[in-house]
Amino acid sequence: MSTITVSRHVAARPSELWSRIGDPSALCAWHPAITESPVSAEGGAVKRTCTLANGAVIAERILEQDAAAMRYRYTITDSPLPIADYVSELRVEADGEGAKVTWSGSFEALAVPEEMDATVRGVYESGLDALQQAYAG
Repeated sequence: MSTITVSRHVAARPSELWSRIGDPSALCAWHPAITESPVSAEGGAVKRTCTLANGAVIAERILEQDAAAMRYRYTITDSPLPIADYVSELRVEADGEGAKVTWSGSFEALAVPEEMDATVRGVYESGLDALQQAYAG
């Protein structure tokens, strides 16, 4: 089982940052690799479908949304990536004069673990780097 955690300091109030990233359907508005991320409710479950810039599609289920704690958790239900049992959390918390955003996830690699670790870490880093740059002075 792999666990990946990436954090960045962002020069924004935590509530301001959360208002930008706290809605799971807003992923495509701040992550450079995601072109669409609509959310739908089906049978009591909240589902998100992420379309990547290369056309690949990743289906996810939102497990928990906690606006007060500024975090949400989700799982991948279908993906072209060779991974299983993927569960991830996106969280915002106060950090000095700004906010700390942390994206973490755990999964089982079904192919070369080092490659899957690098792929997931790259997704997290590119998204959080884009947020950090969006609020850079």
